[in-house]
Formats: sequence, structure tokens, C-alpha cells
Amino acid sequence: MVGSPNGGYFINRITSTTAAPLKAYWDSLNIQPEENVEGQGRSDDYPFQQAGIATSGYATGASARKTTTQASKWGGTANSAYDSCYRNAGQCSALQGGGEGPRGEGRQGPSRAVDVTWAGGGTVTTCGAKGSSGSPEASRRTQRDIVAAGHVETKNACGADVRPGQPPADRGEAGTHPGVARSARSAEGIPAIHGGGGSQHRSCDTASNINATILNRSADGVAYAIWQLAVGGTPTNDFAVAVSPTAGSVARGATTIATVSTTTTSGNAQTVNLSATGAPSGVTVSFSPSSVTSGGSATMTVSASATAATGTFTVTVTGTGSVSHSATYGLTVTGAGGCAGGQLIGNSSFESGTTPWTATSGVITNSTGQAARTGSYKAWLDGYGSTHTDTLSQSVTVPAGCASYTLAFWLHIDTAETTSSTAYDRLTVQVGTTTLATYSNLNAATGYAQRTFNMAAYAGQTVTLKFTGVEDSSLQTSFVVDDVTLQAG
Repeated sequence: MVGSPNGGYFINRITSTTAAPLKAYWDSLNIQPEENVEGQGRSDDYPFQQAGIATSGYATGASARKTTTQASKWGGTANSAYDSCYRNAGQCSALQGGGEGPRGEGRQGPSRAVDVTWAGGGTVTTCGAKGSSGSPEASRRTQRDIVAAGHVETKNACGADVRPGQPPADRGEAGTHPGVARSARSAEGIPAIHGGGGSQHRSCDTASNINATILNRSADGVAYAIWQLAVGGTPTNDFAVAVSPTAGSVARGATTIATVSTTTTSGNAQTVNLSATGAPSGVTVSFSPSSVTSGGSATMTVSASATAATGTFTVTVTGTGSVSHSATYGLTVTGAGGCAGGQLIGNSSFESGTTPWTATSGVITNSTGQAARTGSYKAWLDGYGSTHTDTLSQSVTVPAGCASYTLAFWLHIDTAETTSSTAYDRLTVQVGTTTLATYSNLNAATGYAQRTFNMAAYAGQTVTLKFTGVEDSSLQTSFVVDDVTLQAG
């Protein structure tokens, strides 16, 4: 059905080869159609599908409600049904005149929708209210409009004149396609539509009856599909882009993923580069891989920082090849989620061997040359009195949704350097590529001192904590680290 007053733009089996020309036409208008989820298993082309015939079709929604994201990109009213009169004759019977026949048979509810089914070679379109007998089948027999390439009956479903071989007129939203008649043409002064014992004069293509824009675009799209398959000639290379799921949510400090799929709609496969726009402040969108061959897919990762803007946003995913196509993703960013906190550093006092630390040989040691703060083991970097570099690192996942994140470690610096002004030997502390602090021989002192850092900026991420000690050619400096913790809570 393609005449819903608050309609959307849906295609049955949108990623199938049969649907490709239908989707290509709507893509050319930047409509960004979606899969017809509501109509699965009950659309007009479902019996064809069950019989093994490759089919697809347009739809604009029935009793389901339009989402906020759909209203943003298509217009209309969010949280309202696509067609409030769908299968609701009692509520909507005022739209027709006349009295009731036996058992109410003459008071059929208005059929504001128009069915457009595409089976690779033509379409049967029904339009307007049900016939005077109240029988939908009778209406279909008397209001049939069969379209084929280059020919159409001289009267369409609503009684308007349509000439054989006449191409679709340009309404401003689509180009013309030679040799194909329009499958449904709007016209004022339509003959009376009868229901029961009375009648009401109205146009097939008015705001009071159906959504004319959607009907026109659907008719044009079917005509385009016929033209493409019948007389379109050598196809150009083209593709389509889709995101699944089409919407998702992410808490501050967390990530979520979706799949970006591409299909080759005509011609040969091509390289498609992926990008995204519309993400709010504090949210990044990345793709792995960042480019695919049409027909392939990529993982889209949406990451929200701890200070990301909250609310509902529309992210546009664009694939760029010989042409560009896009799909939208409805993103909701919420406040912090639940905190799965605690002490996050493994083997924080080095008493359980080297795992999960990665260190230069000899760094994690129970040597008596330098005392541990607690227990017997510590991490002793440098202290050779010659050119040398030692490293110590561990990967850690920082949960989202906690109130505080504190990195702490105890550091003792012992040196043989005598200068009070020059930093010859250095210890650098990093998280990822960010340097938290640098210490040197100038910071030498008796005993251990605790160093602390705020790690809230890394909530919801997996990062690497790394210590790097660099010593020059003479006079040792020892950097001794113990009791490393990252407390989230």
C-alpha cells in the first residue's frame, strides 16, 4: 500500500536483486527507504514469494506508528499511525457517503492505499474506495490499471485519461523515462465514488484521500523499474547502502555497533568509501574496514565519550564510489549507565609473576638492590648507568557509568646523578598516546611517593597503561614502581 496519509517509504526485501531498480529510483530522490518490516508475510507480493517467484514492492505503512527518526527524514507526524484508517471501517466511514446495505455490506471503509506490486515485468494498481457493491474484488476488476513498457489502458484506476506510450511527467521529484506510461495519474473532477446508496465526489490524488506525493513517487518508481529492465540499455555501475539496525542507543562512556551493507544495483562492483556525518559533540563514528567492494559490509562503531552530548540525533552514513548514496542511523545518547567498577589493574603489586604485564626482561624482580614497597616484587626500570631503555605496560578496560576513575601508583627514584638542574634520565607515564607525567633524576627522593591521576576521560574504552624509562650513558637512575591501581567506582 502506497497511499498512507502519514506514510513512509518501504520496500519489500530491499536488499534483493529484484528490489534494486525500485530502490535505485527512490535513492535518486534521496528518500532513504527502509525494509517493509510491517508487511512481511502479508504484503501483496507474498503469495508470489511463496511460489518461488522473485518479487518486491513499494509500501508506505499501515497501522504501525511512524518513528521520530522517520518523521525527521520523511516528514509527517511521529508516533502516529501511517494510515489511521487501515482496516478500520467504523472509525473512518464518514469519509464515504451513502447508507448501509444488508449487514452493513455497503459501508466499506475507505481504501486510501494503493497496492503496487513488482514481479519483474509489470504492476497491477488499485486505487480509491471499494466498488459500489462493497466488494473489494469487484473494485479491482473495474478499476484495474495494468502497466507494461510502452502501453497502458486509456483510463487509470481513478478514471483519469492516460495515453498509451506517454512517459511519466516530471513533477519536480523525478526525471522522465521515455516509452513508459504512468501507472497512476492524479486528476481533478474524478467521477463519483459510490458506497452503499450514496456517493461522494473526490479526486484520487488529494490530501483528503491519499498522500499524493508518495503515490506519485511509487508510480514513477515502478515505471522506472520497467524501463530499466526492458529498455534501459547497458547499466551504469551503481550501488546501494543500508545500515542495520537503523537505530541504536549508547550511554556516555560506552560504544555500540551496527552493520553497514552495500549491494551492487547495476553494472559492476566498485570500491565504496564509507563516512559519517551528524554525530553530536563527543561522539565518534568509525568503520572497519573504511572501504568495501560493493556487495560487502563493514562494522560501524559509535563511541560516546564521558562528556558526550545527550539526546536523539540522525547520523548519515555515506558511501562514495562513482556516485554517492547514503542511509541514516537514529542515534540516542543517554547519561552514564551502570558502573561495573572496582580495582582494574591485574597483578598490581607484581607478586604473581609477570602476567598480565608486558615488560623488558628483568624489570619485574624481587632483587634486593631496590626494596619493594609491599611484598617482595616491584618493577625496577633502568639503574644501569649506561644507555638503556626499559618498558612496563598493561592493557586495561575502563567501564562506563562510574562516578570516579583514579589511577594510582607508588614511585621511588634513586640516582647517582649530581646535577640539580639537568634531567639526564627520565620516566614517562602514558595512557594510550597521552602522556600523563614525566619524572627524572631531579625527582629523586628517599622512599616511595604516591602519584594519582583522573582517568574519567577514558571511561568506556580499552587503553594501555605504559611506563618507559630512558637512561643516558653514565651515572645510573633507578625508577622503581609498585602497587599500581586503577579504581573505578
